[in-house]
Amino acid sequence: MEEKKLTMKDYVIETPKVVLENIERSKELTNKLVEEYLKKDFKRVVIVASGSSYNGSLCAVEFLKKVLKKEIKVISPFTFTYFDNDYDENDFIIVISQSGRSTNSIDAINTIKSKGLRTIGITGNVHSDFEDVCDVVVDYGVGIEKVGMVTKGVVTLTLFLMLSAVEIQIRKGLMSAEEGNDWKNAMRKSMDAHKQLQQSTFEFIEKHKKELTSMHNVWLISAGSNLSTIIEGALKIGESVKIHATAYESEEFLHGPVFPLNPDYVVFIYDTNKSEKASERIHQIYQGVKGVTDKVYMITDKPQIGEDVISTSVSIPEEILPLAYLAVAPLLAEYSSQALETKYHPLFSNLWKAVEIKTKKKEN
Repeated sequence: MEEKKLTMKDYVIETPKVVLENIERSKELTNKLVEEYLKKDFKRVVIVASGSSYNGSLCAVEFLKKVLKKEIKVISPFTFTYFDNDYDENDFIIVISQSGRSTNSIDAINTIKSKGLRTIGITGNVHSDFEDVCDVVVDYGVGIEKVGMVTKGVVTLTLFLMLSAVEIQIRKGLMSAEEGNDWKNAMRKSMDAHKQLQQSTFEFIEKHKKELTSMHNVWLISAGSNLSTIIEGALKIGESVKIHATAYESEEFLHGPVFPLNPDYVVFIYDTNKSEKASERIHQIYQGVKGVTDKVYMITDKPQIGEDVISTSVSIPEEILPLAYLAVAPLLAEYSSQALETKYHPLFSNLWKAVEIKTKKKEN
């Protein structure tokens, strides 16, 4: 019997199970990275990553700042290699690539090595090129994900960074085991929200098939931790459906980007629960945009406000919202791309002939 070809949808559905398993083995999973961090009192954390690994890192930033109480920087490998690498032994630098084969990440590792600094690679594929170029290779616990447009990998990376921060502070005596368990319980709860958002998205798709198969320009709007969620969401829609999708911070959206808005645009607005006023403002934007286009949709944990809403009744701390809300955009993208049977433009192959982004080494 031919093995079933898994899709983004399959990996989104699988995500809560893997997340819960990884929380249970948090100490073991993060120990290698925690040991590296505890070697000295670093002044800041520098995360070098690209694509969905960059976005997954961004999704953890608000949590890392709150728990580690350090400056956290996320830099793309190309920028790190050529423009922004004035860092030293007082900086905790990690390079992340789910495949461990991204050429730009390998260049960044070599840049770190040229400075005489320790090279730490975080990956979902420890027997990749990272194994050959890094001093330390850390498996962040994604398991196997064979679809190039990764989903499970993003959430499990975000979780890994969050868990690492908790375990570091417990080991340093700056967080009690009880406080650590409170955060882990919130992360567990986020998977209840993830499952509800999955179900709500499936129901939304059934009601909005025409709209989802006629998208040309898509905006995703949010703020706070979910700003990172929508950056990843825009990537998933763009690379899957092969249309233009852009993410904007909610207020910045109003200061220029909003002007092309017309009834043909599709807008997904992700709520925040950081404060009542912040959420009220995002809902106000939702109502305002609805006056221009009917194709504006809210993703929220607030009570239902109509059929144009994807929602969960589970409320979780703002700093960990991405763990749950990352479920939505890939499912929308998966449906649209499968229904439309989207394909690359015939000339697109010329790009990969000219530009290499992965090494030839096979993944696990």
